[in-house]
Amino acid sequence: MIQKHIVLIISLSMMQWAWGQVNSNGWPITDVAVYRTGAKIERQGQVALGSDGLSTVTINGLAKDVNLDMLQVSLASGWSLVGRGFSVVPIAERVQESAEESARILEEKEANRQTYDLRRALLAAYEEELAMIQANRSVGGNELLLVEDLQDHADFWRNRVKELQYLMLELRMEMKSLDYELAALESALLDWQRSAQATTGQLTLRFSGPPGIKEQVTLSYMVLGAQWSAVYDAEVADDGSVKMNRYASVEQRTGNDWLGVPVSFLVGNPMNAIAPPTPQPKRLSLGSHAGVGSYRYEWSAANDQMDDFEDMPEHASAALAMNSPLQRYEFQPASVIDVLGDGTEERVFIESFELDGSLDYVVLPEFADEAYQLVKTPEWASSRLVPGSVQVIADGVYCGSFWMKLPAPGDTLQIPLGQDPQVRSSRERLMDQCSSSLFGGSKKTIQTYEIKVENQHNRPIHVLVQDAIPISTGSDIQVTPLGLGGGALDVNSGELTWNLNLAPHEKRTLTFGFEVTYPKKRALIGL
Repeated sequence: MIQKHIVLIISLSMMQWAWGQVNSNGWPITDVAVYRTGAKIERQGQVALGSDGLSTVTINGLAKDVNLDMLQVSLASGWSLVGRGFSVVPIAERVQESAEESARILEEKEANRQTYDLRRALLAAYEEELAMIQANRSVGGNELLLVEDLQDHADFWRNRVKELQYLMLELRMEMKSLDYELAALESALLDWQRSAQATTGQLTLRFSGPPGIKEQVTLSYMVLGAQWSAVYDAEVADDGSVKMNRYASVEQRTGNDWLGVPVSFLVGNPMNAIAPPTPQPKRLSLGSHAGVGSYRYEWSAANDQMDDFEDMPEHASAALAMNSPLQRYEFQPASVIDVLGDGTEERVFIESFELDGSLDYVVLPEFADEAYQLVKTPEWASSRLVPGSVQVIADGVYCGSFWMKLPAPGDTLQIPLGQDPQVRSSRERLMDQCSSSLFGGSKKTIQTYEIKVENQHNRPIHVLVQDAIPISTGSDIQVTPLGLGGGALDVNSGELTWNLNLAPHEKRTLTFGFEVTYPKKRALIGL
């Protein structure tokens, strides 16, 4: 059975449009799907075939980075798309408007110059009169002047000089204002000249089909000038449960505003060819964790200067690449949104959801006296989480933000809450249990440390204490643990950990030590 509408992805050579009727119009945007990089734009419009069954449609006002190879066009039964072309062309309306405005500005500049020349000529006349008066201010000859005549002469000289000074000051101020006006006109003229050089994308489609038929046609295409990233507000309760508010931070520079248009946000790669891709082998490799110890690989610092719209850290693109094969998600905002085409970022609310979690603590006594509080949530995979910036709020207080990378499915996701001053620790070298000695050609040193951990809460807590024993970088250095105080040692990394359950106001003391043997003629570095 022949379907009335089918979707084609075609690739035809550029051709000369020598036949058929040309309809030039701008089809409105009806739907947008934004990927992590790029967006799929959908437009709709009517196409009327002529009496010869042909029609050429030119759609202006598109983005300038349209990918023609990913063009899709819906066709009615019996219709065919026999050609398409895309080009970047000047904006005709801008060219016309620029020409009109430039002509107006040129007229204003000419009027400005004429007025300036008149004021300059009048100023020269005033300056010449003032110079003449100043040159003849003394009374010469042998004629005797009455006091009244001399006084009249002085008054005339004084009043006229003052009047001329005021007139010249007004002229200079007016000429200065004309200079400012001329500079503004020249700047406006330059702006309009630049505006005339603005370009836009233009898509030309060539249809054939039954003569005299009119149909609604939908086309979609990909552009690169758009992107989105996930943003979260994590509201942590006292019991460790988390209310996550999911947002999309979206921006686009297509030059077309998305006003009142349905917009969806997708995770995954857009289709880039009609042929299926060739599967590649999946290769695993090992890498170091982002922080100290295995409990810190899930997060890293975000840019504190960016507030809601934080820049993606350099490692984030790698994180997306690592996580993108896991799932392909689509997020739909609750209502239509507006996104300007000039790159203005918008924070769009998508949904809220709950995560069950429990509070935990990590103590790093070598680096900080206060413990780091965490929320651990094992049931995160079903919440469609994707890597993104997380703003953490606990007890109504903004605690900070971090870039969330996701663990492997089945592992526990951890959300850091910052330091808790009511869970404290100290680390001290026990000098009376440290020693150094020589035997033969070797030197031996013994180091012993004491860690104290205190829970000042009125509730029991679980604490992971992390420290380390040095690891040797060569065969001439030997490290031997002497006592681990009940801790677990990773012999490869030297990481030493204790899992403690502390009762309210309980204090615990942990002691560990090690022995290092090395050549006595060498200095030991790193201890």
